[in-house]
Amino acid sequence: MKKRDINLQNLQIFSDLSTEEIDVFKDELNIMRYKKNTFLFKPGDKADTMYIIASGKIKVFTISSSGIEQMLYIYQKDDFIGGLNLIKKTAYIYYGQAIEDTLVISLSRECFDKIINKYPKVTIKILEESFLRIRHAEDLVTRLIENSADVKVASLLLSLARNFGIKKADGILLELNISRENMGSFAGLTRETVTRKLAELNLKGIIELIETKKILIKDVDYLKDIIVQR
Repeated sequence: MKKRDINLQNLQIFSDLSTEEIDVFKDELNIMRYKKNTFLFKPGDKADTMYIIASGKIKVFTISSSGIEQMLYIYQKDDFIGGLNLIKKTAYIYYGQAIEDTLVISLSRECFDKIINKYPKVTIKILEESFLRIRHAEDLVTRLIENSADVKVASLLLSLARNFGIKKADGILLELNISRENMGSFAGLTRETVTRKLAELNLKGIIELIETKKILIKDVDYLKDIIVQR
């Protein structure tokens, strides 16, 4: 895929810009391909690039002193990474790794500075998205300090539904294509515990496990009640 094959106005971050405005900087953008499991950055790396995902998925995570991986976020098509780091001029404090073959559009710091100085609309979108990620981080902290596996899984499913869910006639569909191990990392649980709890919810008809990595949430209120009654 080449730059001319990507409609930049279809990307959320540039959706408020006209074709003429995008023409000012589009030649400075680069297309980069990352194979599954390739790292884009690691803690301590200088943040001198913003990445916009054209296809694929990237997970962001930390590793504890005991070697346990803690998932922070999964970015997918239309998401961007590194914008706030560029604004704050800080290094990365987490890992960024492709969990499937991923195509990204990259902006250098110089290009990024040009865009946000010339088009405040883009800056506003970056800040709006940052506030949403703060809410996601608050959800994560709530899950990690909770002892009940039932509450952790219910909270995880609701958070994923809010951030990534697709509304369907019979529920909310999660098509993240992530492993149970990665879900466990999100919830502070082992893969085995997540698998068991999802199977229990599936048996009760609260969710439907579709294929291997898709989940249909059929009863959101039931999940909310689990959290309220903890």
